[in-house]
Parts: sequence; structure tokens; C-alpha cells
Amino acid sequence: MKFQSLHDEIDPEVPPAGEAVDPPPGDPNAPDDAYVIGERFQSVLAPEGGTSTKKKRRARGLRVWVRPLALLLSAACVGLTIWNLARLVQGPPAPPKPTAFQVRQALYLGVLRVEAFRRVHGVTPASLADAGLPDANGYTYQRIDPAHYALAFQADGPREQYDSATPMEQVFGSPEKMLAMGGAQ
Repeated sequence: MKFQSLHDEIDPEVPPAGEAVDPPPGDPNAPDDAYVIGERFQSVLAPEGGTSTKKKRRARGLRVWVRPLALLLSAACVGLTIWNLARLVQGPPAPPKPTAFQVRQALYLGVLRVEAFRRVHGVTPASLADAGLPDANGYTYQRIDPAHYALAFQADGPREQYDSATPMEQVFGSPEKMLAMGGAQ
């Protein structure tokens, strides 16, 4: 049995160090690792019934799944890390090739830009940059005269061309059809 002195640090009458403290009378029913507390020297015992071997076995049985689960999750984590590092080294995937309808839509949007420039300024633009279209985005522009032009678009696939001598509705159809989202047509 272990003895815990009645005099703690908060007690003003702590006996000086080195002075012998009389141990309390022993409790024959107390286990060896019990502490004696209180002014009547009661001992702290295990709760009624204690922990039975059946409860211990059940508690150990519930934890059997922890180690395999930890190993499985660790393996998954390592696998995903390797996969992510491989994708990082490869770089981003190539974008998909545009469909014929998407190429036609891009040409239509380019024609709308050039036509908007012509309506505002009265003449066709001298270059794509004047109309607000970048030169390196697949567009090819040719100014035939101040009222006539040819515009083409090609991006990793089919090439579409428009000549301003032909009306837009005849080449592209209705604006609702051309501006439809999804590009599945």
C-alpha cells in the first residue's frame, strides 16, 4: 500500500523535510497499489466488480480492426501520393480537340467582332488586333477592300472560312443555333 501524506503544499503546517511521518494503520483489504487518502486513512479501491477478464477481452477484440485499417489507409495514402507525383511530372493533359461545331462557333464569334468593328467605324479593320481578336488564336484574316474581308478559323482540326460577300445567316444559320451551349450539334 502506498501512503500519501495528509500534508500537501497548501497545508501551512507541513512537517520539515527529513522529519519522519508516521504511516497510517494498514487496511488488510486494500490492494498493494491503492492510495490512502483522507483524515481517517480510507483507501481507494477498484470499483465494485473491477474489470473482468471478459470485459478486457472484449475491449481488445474491438481494437483488432484498427491495425489492418491503419495499414490499408497508409497504403492508400502512399499510392495516391505516388499517383499525384507522377501526374505532376507529366504535366497537364492535352486539351481535347474541338469539334466541327465548336470551330464553327469560334468563327461565328470572330465574324461578330469584325462586323461590330465595321458597324462602329464604317470600314473593315486593317488587322485582327484592331477588331479585338488575337492573331495567334487560330484566326486568319484577310482584308480584301474597306467593305469586304475573309476570316478563317482552325484549331487542331477542321478549318472553317467565311467570306463577307455571303450573308452571315446563309453561312451560319440563326444566332440561337450558333450560340447554343454544349456544342453537341
